[in-house]
Formats: sequence, structure tokens, C-alpha cells
Amino acid sequence: MGGEGLSIRALFSLPFLIFLASFFTTETRAQTCTLNTPLPTTIVDSAPSTTFLPSGHDGQIVVRRKYAESSGVRVFETSSPEPQSWKVLSEPAVISVKPAPEKTDEGSSPADSSSVIRFIVPTLKNSLWEARTFVIRFCEQGGGDALAITRVPVSSPILAKLISVGVLLLFYVGFSLAVSKIRSQPHPLAVKYPAFARRINYNFLKHLDPVVLTANAFNKSSIQKLQVLFFTLLISGMVLSLVLTLGVLSNLSLTVAFLLGISAVGAAVAQKTTTGRDRLGFDNWAWLVQKNVLPINEEDPVGPRWSELVMTNREFDVYKLQTLIFSIVVALALLAGGEEHLSSFTVPDTLLGILGLSQVVYVAGTLATPPSVQELDQAVTSLREMESRLQTAVERNTDTDAEGKLPVPLPAPPDPLPPLPARKNKAINATRQYSKQADQVEIMIESTLGAEINRSRLEPALS
Repeated sequence: MGGEGLSIRALFSLPFLIFLASFFTTETRAQTCTLNTPLPTTIVDSAPSTTFLPSGHDGQIVVRRKYAESSGVRVFETSSPEPQSWKVLSEPAVISVKPAPEKTDEGSSPADSSSVIRFIVPTLKNSLWEARTFVIRFCEQGGGDALAITRVPVSSPILAKLISVGVLLLFYVGFSLAVSKIRSQPHPLAVKYPAFARRINYNFLKHLDPVVLTANAFNKSSIQKLQVLFFTLLISGMVLSLVLTLGVLSNLSLTVAFLLGISAVGAAVAQKTTTGRDRLGFDNWAWLVQKNVLPINEEDPVGPRWSELVMTNREFDVYKLQTLIFSIVVALALLAGGEEHLSSFTVPDTLLGILGLSQVVYVAGTLATPPSVQELDQAVTSLREMESRLQTAVERNTDTDAEGKLPVPLPAPPDPLPPLPARKNKAINATRQYSKQADQVEIMIESTLGAEINRSRLEPALS
């Protein structure tokens, strides 16, 4: 009975003894897995997965050593790469040890013999690209320990972001200065054409306003161009920060590329649509320019304003508001995700659909507006024809009938030709019809184009 009891106790104690043995083996391996002498004679190749390692963030080192579950891995930061003068500065925490991917950027396939060590890079204050030495110690239960020595520059993510912001500000200020100088120069058409509408000359400080800087060809605020500038600066700054932090270029996801392209396409299509629909025929436009009724350049004399980002022709534009709000939301999502996730950044399809739909509806709304410019163009054509008949009537010292038709055949000009006032007084019907049509054109120009004109400039050219 006593022997059976001892056997039973031994049986129940065996798992506990095995646990203690494994615990002490692991503890012993952990105590011996240091950089104290004697060191392993096997030194394996290693390299960082990026050009720089980010201070205070996750870093990865690829070691030409296959990792086994029974292996112990520790990372040490030393004062130098020479074992004779080693001084352990810190022991970064190891996050994970995994087999290397099947295919690296160089095209090799080291998965059968390499491991990726992911650890927390020690924090370095006020340092940028300072070379540091990391020693990785592999400890095996049955021997075969190895060392991997890597010397790699360590970057400061905070300083990288500050440098990126400074570079973007420098470029932005440079662009603003260049644009302000070009716009302040006198336009050569201003001397040749009295009808040239002079643009408001903003100084350099005013051009720092992004709304003024991104004004379109008509000197109006452009939500599409502002959106392009906004996303371009944001994404380029994040890419530059990533290069300064890791030393690598990140692929841009299709979503990021779509964000950069949708506004540019929307701006181009909207401007083309507006120009093609809200423009008079060239002959009529040139005739009004010669009379100094319209300026030769279609620029807003008031200048770009922030309110135009959400308004179109004095009307609150909800589609512009959608573009503005969702652009800010997507930008915050980009910043929250960080520059290291630019290659995998995605936006829900519904949100991308809203951004694209805003551009489509804006263009469709422009196309759906009443064709008032076309009616104005027809009215100006009729006014030009009336001016031509009035000039003929005055030259021939005659008049049109009640329907505006010249007599057939036309009488020859009298010799001698009566004075101009006498001939104008005789062309009563032609003058009345032209004046009536000119009054109508004046109203149509001011209501359709939103430009106040001088009625006296619509008077016929008679000689």
C-alpha cells in the first residue's frame, strides 16, 4: 500500500517537476542570453528593413537566422559595433519574431533562413539620423547561439515632421511670392484696350491667403483648386516625413490617388463647362468689347472671397459645402492614420461616391441652368443687325419701315450729303427700333452676366 501511494504521488508530481525543469531551463537561458563573455562565435548577417529606424517607434531588423520556437531572442543597444569595447546602453523590448516574408524588395526569398525582429527603438532626444548599434542575441537550448550586429541611423519622427512642415511652408511662401509678382505686373492688353478690367493688385501677404492664391481664371474663389492644393500639400508633406523617418518611399493607395485626381478633373470640367456655356459668341463679344461695354478679360473686379467656396452666383451651393466638409474629414483621417499607412489608406466607397457625386452634380447643375446667355447672344446679334441697318439708312439719308426693313431698291446717297443730325432725324424708325433693342440688351447683360454697364456705350456708331 505504501509503495502504491508513493507511485501515485510520484505520478502526480511528474507534471509539476517537468514544469519546474522547463521553468528553470528558460530562466537559465534568459540569464545566460546576454552580452557577457563568453560570446557566441557565430555571427550572422543582418540588416534593417528600412534605411532609418524611427526613434521611440517600432523598428524591424532582418536577421539571416531561422527562428525556432525554442529560441530566445534579445536585442541590445551597444556603444560600438566592436565586441571588445561593448557597453550595453539599453535593452529594447522585443515585440515579435517572425519568419521573413517570402519575397523582399530586393527580390530574394529568405523565408527559409531569415527572421524579422520587431522591437521598440530607444528614444533619442534632439537627434536626427544618428548611427546606433544594435546587437541581436539568439540563444538555443541545445547550443548553436549566434549574434547579429547592425549599425543603422535612428531618426526622430518629431523632427522629421517639423522639417516637413518647414519645407512645405517654404514652398508655399515661394509660390505665393512668385504669383504675387506676376499678377502685380501690368498686363500688356491694359494699354491697348480701354475695356481691360484691371485685376485687384494684392500684395504678397494677401497672396498667402489660399483662396487668393488658388483663384481661377475669372479671379474668383475655386473650391476645386483649393481642394487640389490642400490634398497635394498634405500628402506630399506626409510622404516627405516618411522619407525623413524611414528613408523609404511609400506607395500611394488608389484612394489617395483618387483624392488627388478627382478635384483636378472636377475643376477642369467645371471651368470648361462654364466657359463654353456662359460665353457669348465671339463676334458679339468682340463687338461689345469694341464699344467698351464688356471688358476684354472676364475677371471678377471684387476678387476671390472665402464665401465663394460655398456660394455660386449669390446662391448657397450645398454641393460645394459637401466637397468642403468631406475634404476636411478625409484629411483628418489621413493624419490620424499616419504617413506609414499611405499605401493602405482607404476611404469607404460611399464617401468617395459623395465626393465624386458633388463634382458631377456641380457640372450637371451648370449644364441644367436656363440658357439665358444664348438668349442674350441672340439679342446682341439682332442689335448688331439693327445697327448695320441704321448706319445704312443714315448713309443713304433714308429710313426703315415699321418692321425694320430698308427700302428696296436703296436710294443713292444724296450729293451733297446733308449734315449728320439731319440724316439721323430722318431715320426715325431705325433709330427707335435700335434704341428699344439696346435697352433690352442692357437689361439682359446686367441680369445674365451680373455686370453693370454704361447704357451710353451701346449707342450706334454713326458717321
